[in-house]
Amino acid sequence: METPHDQLREPFEQAIKAALSSKALSNRGTLASFKLPGIAASLSKILVDADGGLAKAAQLGGELGRQGMSLESVLAAQQAAVEQAAKIDPVTDRVVLVRHVLDGFASLIGALLKEEQAEIDRQRTQMEQAFFSTVDTQRQAEDALRSAIRELSTPIMPVSEGILVLPLVGSIDSHRAGEINERLLEGIAEHQAEIVIIDITGVPLMDTSTANLLLMTTKAANLLGSQIILCGIGAEIAQTITHLGVDLSNLTTMSNLQSSISYALEQTGLAIKPL
Repeated sequence: METPHDQLREPFEQAIKAALSSKALSNRGTLASFKLPGIAASLSKILVDADGGLAKAAQLGGELGRQGMSLESVLAAQQAAVEQAAKIDPVTDRVVLVRHVLDGFASLIGALLKEEQAEIDRQRTQMEQAFFSTVDTQRQAEDALRSAIRELSTPIMPVSEGILVLPLVGSIDSHRAGEINERLLEGIAEHQAEIVIIDITGVPLMDTSTANLLLMTTKAANLLGSQIILCGIGAEIAQTITHLGVDLSNLTTMSNLQSSISYALEQTGLAIKPL
């Protein structure tokens, strides 16, 4: 049987649809405008339902929150519905209906805000995960780049069976000195090198730490059965070594890389000859 409230369903629906359409731009992009008439119809049906209206309003509010409806749109719909309810007579029915409309929207808004907060939390979690994933990816890329730079800055080049060349370029601090020593010993073990030529032509300055590196590397290489040949010592570095009082007497020194390679080949019973 149709009640006086049922007669208000169509006016409610039209008023709510107009209100929702006027605030459509405030909704999230996930809520398509073509859904608004259906939402208005569902909402108007709930508002004139005397039984179970609050529970249905809460359910609808949760759905609207997930779909992306804004609080601004819901408040506009509430105002339109209250204005529509305020037009009926007698006054007794008017008061009851306005209270019913307000209670329904209160339940709807509560559920919508709860779902909206849940969506905000989900988005925050996704953003945090994306951020940490990006940071982790960037860290991995930096580690890979750092490793590549380290390998390029300390290249171990086999020039003949049992002979390695290690050209050094740029300044050498204590950290890099340790890396050079580590990579050189790995190269000796990997290639079973008998002779290692260290070319310091590209090293502009030599301090105590660099000189100590050469001594440490020589001792470590000797323990692995390799001989160190040092070449590329310039006049300034020679003066520095003398001034520092560093004893390089245990090192075989040559003037340049070419003579060093020739010497190393002779030590292994080989030589470079013209065809």
